[in-house]
Amino acid sequence: MARTKEFDPEEALDRALDIFWRRGYEGTSLRDLLEGMDISRQSLYDTFGDKRSLFLKVLARYETLAMEGMIQLLAGKGSLTAIRGFCEYFLAEIVLDTDRGSCLMASTAIEVGRADPEIQTVVKSYFGRVESAIHAVLAGAMEAGQIAEDRDLRALARHLVNAIHGLGIMGRAGTSRPALRQMLNAALSVLDK
Repeated sequence: MARTKEFDPEEALDRALDIFWRRGYEGTSLRDLLEGMDISRQSLYDTFGDKRSLFLKVLARYETLAMEGMIQLLAGKGSLTAIRGFCEYFLAEIVLDTDRGSCLMASTAIEVGRADPEIQTVVKSYFGRVESAIHAVLAGAMEAGQIAEDRDLRALARHLVNAIHGLGIMGRAGTSRPALRQMLNAALSVLDK
């Protein structure tokens, strides 16, 4: 008779997400995962597969959570205020969070990069979804007359994706809070009429 799982797989996945986010893919050992997830080696393999398979599941979970949060921050707000609010949230809750200091996807892009085409595709897709969400709000802001009609909204959305994730990289490099604030203000200044 098959044994029932003695742990909640979703809770274990969230714990793995936290571990990978803090330590990175390469910096996380199997032992770190087993201890942090509070599961046995066999349970990990039976439920999630190997470390790489688990990491792919973690990235999917992160994308779901991040996109849900972003959509809530931007929902129904076709305005520059929503964009600024989202960027402020990103700086305060992601970049200045000293335990993590960056978006998991941005950290993964730097750490894994082109070494793993499947992971690279996941990260690229995530950035594309963030860009599309920001683009949609910028389009609403343009319709509301907050952005000049001759502006390239796709370029602005890409600029903002680059800027907020760049803040995470600079934050991890030890850049001061005042300097990070200046960088965000400069990045957002392109939205001024």
